[in-house]
Amino acid sequence: MSTGYYPVILYPPLARRFTNNDQGKGYLKALLQGCVALPDGNGTAKQGVSEKEFFRHLLCAFPGNLICQAVEFEIPGYPQRYSADFILYHQSSGLALDIEIDEPYAGDTGKPHHCIDVDDDKIRNRFFLERNWGVVRFAEVQVVRHPWSCCKAIIYLMGAMAMISSLPLALLAITLSRVVLGVIS
Repeated sequence: MSTGYYPVILYPPLARRFTNNDQGKGYLKALLQGCVALPDGNGTAKQGVSEKEFFRHLLCAFPGNLICQAVEFEIPGYPQRYSADFILYHQSSGLALDIEIDEPYAGDTGKPHHCIDVDDDKIRNRFFLERNWGVVRFAEVQVVRHPWSCCKAIIYLMGAMAMISSLPLALLAITLSRVVLGVIS
């Protein structure tokens, strides 16, 4: 599977309205307060090996923030629910991200998955955006081979959305050392 289209990064509508002239993180958090729809339960979707490993990287990269795996969101008018691979709630800015790992095949059947159901992914993305969640989608190969680069991409996204001045220094130091050593680009 080609990673030419990944990562997919979608900004929530309220964060798009935020500008450099606004009053910083506190303003964005106030803007988002009560406007981010919360999950309503733990998911039942089976988690793969790549999800479990990437979850550990997210926990290390974003200490002090709410990070959950496999949580569900009710779809109004439908019995099905959307299960997010990961959610990240950045405490100081109020930003909420749905982080997805797109596998090229369904784990239980082996049939092609995200490479053929692009319309379903668009509908799902719209669902989260309408609830003021940002959406980040990585190809599975990216989180398996370059998990720290994926975390770095999330940090850059959050910085772009909220002009965050206090990015997690531990992750930046780790990422910088890996870049210097040539482990990641």
